[in-house]
Amino acid sequence: MNIFTGLHGPKILFETESQYNGHIKVIELNNGTRKIRVDNIDQSISHFAPNCSRLYWGKVVDILKENKPDLSNMFILGLGGGTLVHLIHNNFPNVHITSVDIDQVMVDIAKNYFDLDSVPNHRVIVADAMRVVIEPDEFEIPEYSYDGLLVDIYIGEKFPDLGKSGNFIAALKRLIKPGGIIIFNRIYREEHQDDVNIFIDYVSEFFPSVKNLVVAGYTNSDNVLIYAIVNHE
Repeated sequence: MNIFTGLHGPKILFETESQYNGHIKVIELNNGTRKIRVDNIDQSISHFAPNCSRLYWGKVVDILKENKPDLSNMFILGLGGGTLVHLIHNNFPNVHITSVDIDQVMVDIAKNYFDLDSVPNHRVIVADAMRVVIEPDEFEIPEYSYDGLLVDIYIGEKFPDLGKSGNFIAALKRLIKPGGIIIFNRIYREEHQDDVNIFIDYVSEFFPSVKNLVVAGYTNSDNVLIYAIVNHE
């Protein structure tokens, strides 16, 4: 008997083009884990995947548990497939989550292939992140509403320029309660490291005691989580 009998490679469940993300694939592995792949970057993974806790998504939850064990309101810029929405809800069952994504195609994928609608107390805003952050009243978001905020606004492996603007970061700060935490996710491949290191220095001008955690990903694909407790002095 051939030991490879019954084995097969990843299966493409869905494939489409998006105005914002370009070519998107939803892939399912032999063990049932699903991934969203954009520009050969895995942007989301099933929250129940065996390795999820050791990758970037699990490390975000670890940072939240360590720094905000009483997390009650979370704001996520960059929904993707909703991996973190599931994980945050599982670890903070009473949390209310607001997610923003500019791409309706991605939101539909999260609902159709990643069970997004099963998460209670979760609001999705389909809009440009900059507009939501700069004009929060237009989306019925009061200032100082959140005790946790994650910025994960990638298009493939490109971090938009808006994420590096002073107006954007200052506006983010106004959404966070005193003592809340802000987390930025950046891809930390070799070709991005100089830009990311400059970004860390820049973020330090807005928040005291900025910390960073490099998270090993798949081969030659690391992330760095940049985070700080927010004070309004």
